[in-house]
Amino acid sequence: MIPQTGVIIPSAGRGSRMDSELPKQFMPIGGLTVLGHTITRILQIEQVRHLVIPASGNVSDRVRDIAAGCIAARKTGNVLLDVVPGGKERMDSVWNGLLALMESGVELVMVHDAVRPCFPMDAVTRALEKAASEGAAILAVPARDTVKLVDDSGVIASTPDRRRVWLAQTPQIFRTEVLLDANEKARAAGFAATDDASLVEHAGFPVHVVEGSHDNLKITYPADLFFAEQWLRKNVPGVSAGMTQEEENKKKSKG
Repeated sequence: MIPQTGVIIPSAGRGSRMDSELPKQFMPIGGLTVLGHTITRILQIEQVRHLVIPASGNVSDRVRDIAAGCIAARKTGNVLLDVVPGGKERMDSVWNGLLALMESGVELVMVHDAVRPCFPMDAVTRALEKAASEGAAILAVPARDTVKLVDDSGVIASTPDRRRVWLAQTPQIFRTEVLLDANEKARAAGFAATDDASLVEHAGFPVHVVEGSHDNLKITYPADLFFAEQWLRKNVPGVSAGMTQEEENKKKSKG
């Protein structure tokens, strides 16, 4: 049984590799922003009770409007929404989000990238079940290519066995007390990490892997946006070409 779940979606990044002034979470795909698609799919998980989005101050109002619109469109059940300040680093943003989640008493915390809308729902369900029973689980996929570890001078240092190499994705899901303890220990030790599983590993807690999908990419480059658009059009009913919902609302208000 999957308990009540809180979701943290860090949205403070700018996406400098996208070659655009518009942050990638606000790029339009078929009537919604990328962030809107991500939130809409997250809200399909019936156990989600609290959504927290760490965001930079200059975009926090826009983030709130997008998230509130997605929650309103859901029309079933109440989901709490908080938009909190984003931190200097990702783990700082997640920490701010985690503190906000403490008020709702959720038993599981899911951390998910704002620009990863193409996640497989069946795999996420398995990860939620695994985290509920074992304490920590993430989506990941086996490496397709041979992986090389390279030293500072650009020389190959070693070649790990590809059969043991998995590429971490999100969602990453944890029992609330596990993620809280891991963050407290990391902050006390000055330990920094690029994903939440690393913090939990550092705290000595086992993290289980649930196989996801290579389609569950993090939109980073222009080609990723094209792939995500094609995937969403194929797999999500109602996704079509056109303005974002925000743009349509502005047009109506002016007309």
